[in-house]
Amino acid sequence: ETIRLFMPSDIADKTKRERACAVGLPEMEAELRIGEAREALGALRAGLRTRTMTNRYRLRNCTGQRALTRGQGVLRQVNMKIHKAKLRYRYARNALLRLKGHGGWERELQVLNDGDVHALNERALTRAGDP
Repeated sequence: ETIRLFMPSDIADKTKRERACAVGLPEMEAELRIGEAREALGALRAGLRTRTMTNRYRLRNCTGQRALTRGQGVLRQVNMKIHKAKLRYRYARNALLRLKGHGGWERELQVLNDGDVHALNERALTRAGDP
C-alpha cells in the first residue's frame, strides 16, 4: 500500500495523457473513480448513521466519567472514519474532474463541503444533550 501508482489523472495535460497512456486507460480510470466516489459516499452515510446512533445511545444510557470517556473514544473513531470517507470522495471527484472535465456526472457527484457533512437530526440531538 505504500507504492505509488501513477494513474492517467496524475497527468494534467490531456494531450500528454493521451500520448503517455494506453488506449482506453483514462476511461477505465474514470469508471474506477466513479465507483470509488460512490463507495466513499456510502461509507460517509454509514458513518453518519453510526455517529447519530452512538450519540443517541450515549445521551440515553451513559452516566459517569468512565462510560462517557469510553463513549468519546468510540465517537472519535467514528469521526475518523467519516473524515477518511470524506477525503476519499474528494480525491476521487478531483481525479474525475481532471479526467473528464465538467459535465453531467457532476449532478450526481457534487462538491462536498465540510458543512454538508452532518446527519439529518444531529443538531437536535446535541441540543437535547445540553443541560
